[in-house]
Amino acid sequence: MKRIIKIGRWLCLLLPLVFLSCSGSDENDPHSPTPQTIASGNDARPAWQAPQYTSFEQTMSVSLLMQRELEPYVTTQDLLCATIGNEVRGLTAPTVEEGLIFFPLTVAANGKGESITLSYYCERLHRIFTIPWTTFDASVAPMGEGGIYRPQFAAVK
Repeated sequence: MKRIIKIGRWLCLLLPLVFLSCSGSDENDPHSPTPQTIASGNDARPAWQAPQYTSFEQTMSVSLLMQRELEPYVTTQDLLCATIGNEVRGLTAPTVEEGLIFFPLTVAANGKGESITLSYYCERLHRIFTIPWTTFDASVAPMGEGGIYRPQFAAVK
């Protein structure tokens, strides 16, 4: 029964993403960055391991979309990692449903207010992008309050 509820919850969360992803296009915008503006690297695939979620008091579940400039490079081999301090507190690969690519991330912590850093490993670019992201809050809206979570990893020239 829990599995059915969890699947239903994710389907309800994904519907707004489908509508938002179809709402417009930057293809004709001359100021829209092109994939060539993001350089390849030589980072090895990280050995991040998912945390033992039951070892923590609380979890925060969010769905993230990749930064538009990085979307053309996303593959199912990519990883999104959340850390607090230097400890991995969440790990996920992208999920593809009906052409929409998103990262369902669950972050574990023992209290509110701890700073979360996101690291994104891109298999095609062989790069790890890391940014400070937000603070832990178990009551955060899974889909964001002002829009879908779309962290900005790459500075585009």
